[in-house]
Amino acid sequence: MSQRPHQADALRAATIPTPVPPAPAPWLCVAGAKGGVGKTMLAVNLALLLSRAGYRTLLVDFDPGCGNVGVQLRLAGPRDLEHVAAGECPVRDALVAGPGRLSVLLGRSGSTTLADADQDELDALLRAVRVTAQDFDVVVFDTGAGLGQSTLAVAERAALTIGVSTPEVTAMTDAYALCKVLHGRGRPLPQLLVNRARSRDEAMRTAQRLDAVTRKFLDQPSRLCGYVRQDPLVELSIRDQRPLALFGQGQGLEDLRSVCAAALAALPPLKRRQKTVSAPALVKLRPAAS
Repeated sequence: MSQRPHQADALRAATIPTPVPPAPAPWLCVAGAKGGVGKTMLAVNLALLLSRAGYRTLLVDFDPGCGNVGVQLRLAGPRDLEHVAAGECPVRDALVAGPGRLSVLLGRSGSTTLADADQDELDALLRAVRVTAQDFDVVVFDTGAGLGQSTLAVAERAALTIGVSTPEVTAMTDAYALCKVLHGRGRPLPQLLVNRARSRDEAMRTAQRLDAVTRKFLDQPSRLCGYVRQDPLVELSIRDQRPLALFGQGQGLEDLRSVCAAALAALPPLKRRQKTVSAPALVKLRPAAS
């Protein structure tokens, strides 16, 4: 004889709380249509500053052509984004521990699988990154030059996109091209980062020029996230593979800290789930390549 379900059973089932999945970590996309404007330098240093501030940070090298995050950090691993894109391993197995408690998903210079990926493959790859990102507070993406599918796929999903440019006319023209494409896709305009500015005034003039163009042709203002002035220590840090956020000093580092603060203000509120890193003894890099 079967038992009839008791009313209390249904009530108890209704009151059992459904597990709430963790909120996905917001994405910060560092982009720039023109190559050589300093995207990787900015992405690496922002990720390190966020990690040292106590945020569990994942840095993703999503440049399908010239993945150089590992070069700047002196990092290498048995697996990278290419292996993930080829379906050879999950994202979690490809992560590498970087300095300052930073986690890194390395790219590969001359990537073939990611460079040839279609939109469905890119979507699947980014979904896998989003699942792994639940263990982090923020994800920083370094993207490739130009307006390729991989860059736009990240920018469309990012809570904040920083468009990197220099004061050069060609770089500014390409910065506007990025604004135009994202605007056409219904996304907010990227916030401008003026790199290698000779002075604060030059950075402000550069930002005003882009703002005038976006207001005229896109009917949208262009916001300035910050600027990084010309500083020999910035170039030296890139050449020596010693990120300024770990070993630097001077105006370049102060500018990067200001950009990081502006990015934090523009992102959704982040949880801080680890202690800040302030002791230089905790920072370790691999030996520089000979």
